[in-house]
Amino acid sequence: MRARRHRWGTAVSRPLVFPLQGGSWYVAQGGGRSLNHHVSVPEQRGALDVVQAGPGGTRGRHRARTQGMHGKNERYLVYGQPVHAPCDGTVVSAADHIDDQEPGALRYQPLYGNHVWIDTGAEIVKLAHLRPGTVTVSTGDPVRVGQVLGEVGNSGNSSEPHLHLHAERDGLGLDLEFQGISGPLCRGRTVRT
Repeated sequence: MRARRHRWGTAVSRPLVFPLQGGSWYVAQGGGRSLNHHVSVPEQRGALDVVQAGPGGTRGRHRARTQGMHGKNERYLVYGQPVHAPCDGTVVSAADHIDDQEPGALRYQPLYGNHVWIDTGAEIVKLAHLRPGTVTVSTGDPVRVGQVLGEVGNSGNSSEPHLHLHAERDGLGLDLEFQGISGPLCRGRTVRT
């Protein structure tokens, strides 16, 4: 299978279905090459960190402003939102036992925290920082697009609740392409589903 190339010369994933539904979702990190902390890690070059966008661009409940918003995970709109499989495939890794971080306090934990990795046959799609106790699949399980995999959390190397999503092939990150979403997703873009 010949991979299509994106404007930066990296390969592009198969078209995926956006894994968060029924809201406005803000790309807080990733996509482009500038202002992207993922770019220094080869398998995460096309990674996205996604939060929920509330009224007036807030990330939190009760109209809390995004700047300096620290405290309980439940204050964040994205926390606990269902994460859906963006593709068909087989689960090659799943974890559901890692505690959430306290927002704003980054302690060492396994990088991805609670996660689900899906092998599509062409690439591995990784969804990370899931809420403990919510992952619904195990290694070896088949998954279908749209199936609920867990909930957004704040586990692993995470400073606030968000969904980390990336795809890789042969250890190299792919730029993500989504069905029904035109153009690349990058930091600052909002998606409505």
